Amino acid sequence: MKLKLLVINDSSNEKERISQLLGAYFPEIILYNQTNNSDAVSKIKGILPNIIIIYLDNSNDIDHNLQFLKNVAQTSKGIIIVISDISDLNLIYQAGATNFIQKPYSDVTFISNIKSAVNLISVLQSVRDHEVEIEKKNLEIKTQIENELVQKEIISKKNKEMMADIRYASRIQQAILPNLELLNNNMEEYFILHQPKSHVSGDFYWFSVHEDKQIIAVGDCTGHGLSGALMHMLGSVYLNEIISKGNLNSASYILNQLRDHIMRSLNQKGESGETQDGLDIALCILDNKTRTMQFAGANNPVYIINNNELNEVKGDRMPVGIHINFDKPFTNHCIDLKKGDQVYLFSDGYADQFGGPRGKKFRYKQFKELLINISHEPMNIQKEILNNTHDKWRGSVEQIDDILVFGIKIK
Repeated sequence: MKLKLLVINDSSNEKERISQLLGAYFPEIILYNQTNNSDAVSKIKGILPNIIIIYLDNSNDIDHNLQFLKNVAQTSKGIIIVISDISDLNLIYQAGATNFIQKPYSDVTFISNIKSAVNLISVLQSVRDHEVEIEKKNLEIKTQIENELVQKEIISKKNKEMMADIRYASRIQQAILPNLELLNNNMEEYFILHQPKSHVSGDFYWFSVHEDKQIIAVGDCTGHGLSGALMHMLGSVYLNEIISKGNLNSASYILNQLRDHIMRSLNQKGESGETQDGLDIALCILDNKTRTMQFAGANNPVYIINNNELNEVKGDRMPVGIHINFDKPFTNHCIDLKKGDQVYLFSDGYADQFGGPRGKKFRYKQFKELLINISHEPMNIQKEILNNTHDKWRGSVEQIDDILVFGIKIK
């Protein structure tokens, strides 16, 4: 897909720098330049860029710069990246910026922001295409309602097509999840129990390796099915962007950055009536050299088992997304580990499942006891026991939510 990128700046040095970076890393992007701010709106209307990069100079009239940014945001439907030395980020985002790069900036920061913009454009385009296709199919169905038999045949056909679309969405989601080869090459003993409620899931796991550190996350997005899968895509894209910048000082920093990205993407400002979508997540940074772990959680905890004793480290009682405490930073927990310790990250689907002889929830107390009882088993056997226990508990009761448990044994 050819994308158009418009740079609004009068510096020839910056133009050359951007031209070289785009040519090296994004040859599919068509670059346009604009030096005169007064003609920028006309240029935008003429070329309809997908991405706009605006340089705002703090030495100039700030109010004039912000008004110009607002005019661009009102004219363009594209992603707007502002590069500036202005310190008040709230003014930049309120004026319509999608993302912000602080001067001075590195080539890595610039490339990461462009990658994030390209990925987000792809995700949003997929959503738009899917909405258009659904609307088209609905119109086709409405035109055939005169004949009941024909209507049933069309509905049956469309259901099959929709299931095909959902199966295709499932394949896309599976492709976004971490490659098992990457996990197998970097983790000696682990298991992942992942049972979506439908073909696509709002629960996801994420994994990355940087030198001797492993970053592991288990997320539970708002809703399940397609809505949860779309939030999973956003979460994975932004986690990749955050980690690519190399700041692994704390797990809480990663969650704070992820929350900022999610809120900006969903245009969440704390106003009445806006979307409350977001995700709960548990994120760990494991240092194999020092056998230490950093943990930060949004509503989700982490369990650590050693010698049949379970230690629960709780996350903060707020999601990654809009919340009454959205301006409060997440807590960073530093934990010393020992050889043989077992670490468990999970969503709420396993403990919340109804079943058993009285149709009650499985609950976390029973979940903890189960993990302690099977902790002496190899990880692959633990997965089988968890899976079989869940199936037996659920019986004929419908699965009510996505299920995900990620277990790691420390070597």
